[in-house]
Amino acid sequence: MRVRCLRIINPVTGAHEERRPSIKVGEEYVVLEIVASPGRDVRLRLHLTSAVPSLWSSAMFETVDHSMPSNWGAKVSGEGFLSIGPQNWLEDGFWERYFDDDARAVNLFERELSTTLAES
Repeated sequence: MRVRCLRIINPVTGAHEERRPSIKVGEEYVVLEIVASPGRDVRLRLHLTSAVPSLWSSAMFETVDHSMPSNWGAKVSGEGFLSIGPQNWLEDGFWERYFDDDARAVNLFERELSTTLAES
């Protein structure tokens, strides 16, 4: 799945911005995960070549390729969070372990990223 950035919305304040260091209007990005949270907007975790994978409001983008990689699945948590992305990343606590540089999580990330990029 690929999206094109139409506008930049500050992830903390919600204000529209002219630029951010890691994302640019008009550029296309591979979606790594879709996260829907109760009472919040839908967010997309993007593959950014110059930054760590981060979540951005879906209101910033339009879809340019709607196909989903074969390694994707979906999970709804008891709190109502919906995550769609590589099945190995849907484990509870995966992203916390990844950002803590847990070797197993980093290995899973790299493997699933390779598949996702190849199929996007």
